[in-house]
Amino acid sequence: MENLKLLKKNKILIIAAHPDDEMLGCGGTIIKLKEKNEINVVFLTNGISARTINKKNAKLRKNECLNLFKDLNLPKPIMLNFSDNQLDKIPLLKIIKKIELIIKKIQPNIIFTHYENCLNIDHQITYRATITACRPLKTNPVKTILCFEVLSSTDWAIFEKKSFQPNLYINITKQINNKLKFLKYYKSEIKKYPHSRSLKALEALAKIRGTSSGYNFAEAFYLVRHLD
Repeated sequence: MENLKLLKKNKILIIAAHPDDEMLGCGGTIIKLKEKNEINVVFLTNGISARTINKKNAKLRKNECLNLFKDLNLPKPIMLNFSDNQLDKIPLLKIIKKIELIIKKIQPNIIFTHYENCLNIDHQITYRATITACRPLKTNPVKTILCFEVLSSTDWAIFEKKSFQPNLYINITKQINNKLKFLKYYKSEIKKYPHSRSLKALEALAKIRGTSSGYNFAEAFYLVRHLD
């Protein structure tokens, strides 16, 4: 990790499909890096609209997210408010242009986003739009792109020879308890064990990723690109 200079003085942008993906996929890393790095988060959808027309539920999900970010002392997230689970119905170029504008404004050198072969279609589209917006041009500030895993999507996908195989691990032994605590903000999304998106399963995954990398607890990523 230190070789990729992730520890301090970076501008980090997390591009996630839904509120809660950021904490599920890299919450421990956010907690670890936020003190010495500038971290911003953009959500492509509100995570609720496709499943219910209840405005109260949509407002609840948004408030869960905003309260979490306030407690984390992070900048207010950027919400593009595309329809949940319908990103494939939106012209990809439209999403790419939105991301490009955000990158131009924030000038991140590191991006965290979804793994390309998740089960969730929004995750897939988010990756495709992000990787296109981050073309390695001289004018593009993005030097490092890391993909995170999201339980109940990355692990449930069945794509031949395209399963999530991490090649970079971040030690979150000191952050795991806070990650689980902050995940409780998303009450409407956290499930009961043995659902893979339960707190017990998330802790178990962090243990597994830790044993794969010599730590007690870790988050795993797939390094797509790193430019010196």
